[in-house]
Amino acid sequence: MTVRTQVSRFIAFFFRSLLWSLNLLLVLYTALAYWLLQSMPTEHWLSGMIMISIPFAWGLNLLFVFFWLTSRPWRSWLSGLVLVIGMILFGPRTFVWNSPVEPTGNAVPFRVFSYNVQGFGYTDDQVNYPESSPKVRRVANYVLRYEAPIKCLQEFYNSVALKDYDLITRFRQSGYVYSVLLHPELATARNGPIGAAIFSTYPIVSSGREPFSGFNGIVWANIKIGTDTICVINVHLKSMGIRVGKVLRQDELTGVKHETRGVLSALRSGFISRREQVRRVEEYIRSSRYPVVVTGDHNDTPYSVVYERMRQALPNSFETSGRGFGFTYNRLPGFIRIDHQFYDPELHILNFETLNYVSYSDHYPIVGTYQLK
Repeated sequence: MTVRTQVSRFIAFFFRSLLWSLNLLLVLYTALAYWLLQSMPTEHWLSGMIMISIPFAWGLNLLFVFFWLTSRPWRSWLSGLVLVIGMILFGPRTFVWNSPVEPTGNAVPFRVFSYNVQGFGYTDDQVNYPESSPKVRRVANYVLRYEAPIKCLQEFYNSVALKDYDLITRFRQSGYVYSVLLHPELATARNGPIGAAIFSTYPIVSSGREPFSGFNGIVWANIKIGTDTICVINVHLKSMGIRVGKVLRQDELTGVKHETRGVLSALRSGFISRREQVRRVEEYIRSSRYPVVVTGDHNDTPYSVVYERMRQALPNSFETSGRGFGFTYNRLPGFIRIDHQFYDPELHILNFETLNYVSYSDHYPIVGTYQLK
């Protein structure tokens, strides 16, 4: 055997050993993430970081499976086993394929439409324009015309200075005469970033609101449908601060480092804020006398403290009646679901859709169809 052959074998052995060690570390990391999400021993922001990385850990484990199948097939079982366990534990919150259900009995089915409209494309100098852009008119018209008696919007914007942006008036003219606004004092303002809002063609018998900061907050409404009453809670929790596109657009390493630090800092701040905000949502659920539907922009993935706490309180509509992956974020990284609906077991869910063909905003709309049992 030549020296060259020996060196080549040694290098191959070294890299296989290194990769196997990295594979073992990845498996341990993935198992830790499973344990944190499954048992929730802590809600520290660092554990939240580990939890939301589960899909990335799956991707890396899958790469190891393919790599070992081509070189050392017996080693592929470890990452393969981790992936199988992950699908057993968290498969329903990742991918489902359900069929719509026909309504039964005499109870009236109703739709709850939810959409982060990103201010309908408003910019700070928009209020000085004599009219809005075609894009603004398209998204506003779409939201107004979509057939759902209950509409929950996040980042709702209203301006009495522009006809197209005088959306509260336009909703009322379209039959949505009942509403709850996170910042009702801005309803008649020239510049009105109202935030979360609920519009309904059904009577709202009582309602409330709790602002957090800026657009973020909670609005709720007890809505009378026929002889029954339900409680709809529309939430917009603290942003995740995802700016992957901004990071990728940097030309220099210094800019990449700066933006990456900004993303990590925003993630940390978001985890801490949403951990407290979701407790307020739970309080509203517990205090409701009526069957509850919670909808909105939760700004957290299915592998998070917020999602797990909500899931422990109420079933998730996507998991029960959704189809596919249900990704709701219309920006990089794109493959995340951060808009959710949860429903009371007293309700029967007939269908849940993610309208991923509607690309007006940085989110896709979601809509659930329910019926009282």
